[in-house]
Amino acid sequence: MLLAKDSPFDGPDNITAGPHGFALACTDGEDDQWLLGITDDGGTFPFALNPAGDDEFAGATFSPDGETLFVNIQGSPALTFAVFGPWHRRGR
Repeated sequence: MLLAKDSPFDGPDNITAGPHGFALACTDGEDDQWLLGITDDGGTFPFALNPAGDDEFAGATFSPDGETLFVNIQGSPALTFAVFGPWHRRGR
């Protein structure tokens, strides 16, 4: 996946496939830190922004049943969030 250098979604890493028709990537850029959605056709959409600082999202993963997304923010202190749906397949 290539993103424009001036995109707010620069430096994606920590990519996880979700059971709901899209993947998620944690950005690792110099500016805003995003949790980025990626569609089957390679499109992107903002899923979450860390408005509290420049600590990056990391380690996004879904629970085995697909109902809960766990994602961390690296920093001091480090934080882990549990995000609950409802989840829907994008484009439906």
